[in-house]
Amino acid sequence: MRIMNNKKLIKKLMQFREFGVFVVLVGMCIILTIITPIFIKPTNLLNIVRQTTEISIMAIGMTFIIVNAEIDLSVGSMYGFCAMLAAVMIRDGYSPTLAFLAALISGIIFGVINGFLSTKGRVPSFIVTLGTMQILRSAAFGISNGLNVSNFPESSLDSWVFVIGEQIGGIPIQVIIMVVLVIIAIIVMSKTSFGFKVYATGGNKNAARLAGIDTDLIKIISFVIMGAVSALAGMISLAYLHSVPTTAGQGREMDVIAAVILGGTNLAGGKGTIVGTLIGSIIMGVVRNGMVLIGVPAFYQTGFIGLVILLAVLADTWIGRKAG
Repeated sequence: MRIMNNKKLIKKLMQFREFGVFVVLVGMCIILTIITPIFIKPTNLLNIVRQTTEISIMAIGMTFIIVNAEIDLSVGSMYGFCAMLAAVMIRDGYSPTLAFLAALISGIIFGVINGFLSTKGRVPSFIVTLGTMQILRSAAFGISNGLNVSNFPESSLDSWVFVIGEQIGGIPIQVIIMVVLVIIAIIVMSKTSFGFKVYATGGNKNAARLAGIDTDLIKIISFVIMGAVSALAGMISLAYLHSVPTTAGQGREMDVIAAVILGGTNLAGGKGTIVGTLIGSIIMGVVRNGMVLIGVPAFYQTGFIGLVILLAVLADTWIGRKAG
């Protein structure tokens, strides 16, 4: 009787979309624990969660984008530019709150630009965001004169903006922010008409239009969400590190896209969940942390992440063909 109940339980678990991804995560954790016992220590696990926070927050926005059957390559540069803009403003004596708002508004504006050019301009989002990626990276270097920014007035460090980088009861505040955003995104994607329209737009754009959905508006809003969360992630990094290097966010777009794909979001659009994206983000954090603990040279780590992305895309394509 127990065996039958166990089999039923396993079947129910396997029906969850994220079950396969979760099994991969657990398997990786077990292997790393065997190879290096340091991995399972609370301090290291907390470090992984902290490192995962920014990727997870940005991956929320990328889920909206990819479910819409679009892509955004500018998120890493947007992250770096918004963080650099805020850092320069605070360094020059502006209010941290004003700097935070300026960074957030900048992310939203570039989100609107990406969305508008991709929809109304009829330019593929890959090309649009490739262009804005280069523009934002250049702008980040320009406003900082190519220098890292880390010297802030002592009075600014007491602002709530920098409190984001601290802890409450041993729990990093940025982790709390991430959890809140994940819960909001889950509700939006699964319980609201906007979430339904996102899935409909990505699943079949023409059918969605015939159903009366303004697909262009849905995509623009998704790009705006992406811009906002990228700016927020940049501000979280600034609050925690108390500095912004000129290379901030460089290559971050690959981590974010990989996390979303690993989480089960279909590159062709119309399929994906925030829970899967969160698990995919944790996998990326575990992979990076594991490579450091094992002693993989830094110049090989980027290549390994690229391999993970390639394998994820191939697996996504193969599964899509099988389903078709």
